[in-house]
Amino acid sequence: MVSNPILILASKSPARAAVLSQLNIPFIIIPSEIDEIISELDPRQFVLNLSEKKAERVVEVASKRYDAFIVIGCDTVVMDPFQTIIGKPKNRQDASNMLYSLSGNIHTVLTGFTIINYPTMQIKQKIVSTLVKFRNLTTNEINFYLEKGEWWNKAGSYAIQGLGAILVEEIIGDYYNVIGFPLTFFWEVLVEQLGIPWILENQTS
Repeated sequence: MVSNPILILASKSPARAAVLSQLNIPFIIIPSEIDEIISELDPRQFVLNLSEKKAERVVEVASKRYDAFIVIGCDTVVMDPFQTIIGKPKNRQDASNMLYSLSGNIHTVLTGFTIINYPTMQIKQKIVSTLVKFRNLTTNEINFYLEKGEWWNKAGSYAIQGLGAILVEEIIGDYYNVIGFPLTFFWEVLVEQLGIPWILENQTS
């Protein structure tokens, strides 16, 4: 067990950082800066592989600066009702098409999660799946949401933690997974590897 590791989030996503911040444990951000090109792999394997690559890239960088740390790598995709990965919209029309395809339907949000404890290189991985059902959206509602600009750079063209909540009728599974950071799984790993006493000692408030 590493006695006093630094927590490193391998993502520049403000949404993921906001979720992790709820634990009130200090962490730093080192983006992995790797290309997130959607492949033909099975979606579950794809998100897991990409989360692992992100974590490994940051381990390479962080090992030159720190003696002990835990890297958290994540990758999240949205799958339409036909189980096809839909990425981030290229433009407003692309976002509009995505929202129309999700309207009134159930889609899947998958997150691959890789946690690497350095220097032991102990790895914990998990694929978290959440089902999200959209309301039947009117054209006016979709245009209203698009006008707010929240769709930009969001997988599936919506942010459930923001105004995108009005689009959703029901969630089956982990809410935080839809944001891109399955908090429960990370907590379980943190408790297993560091223990409650370490967590309490390192909380900022």
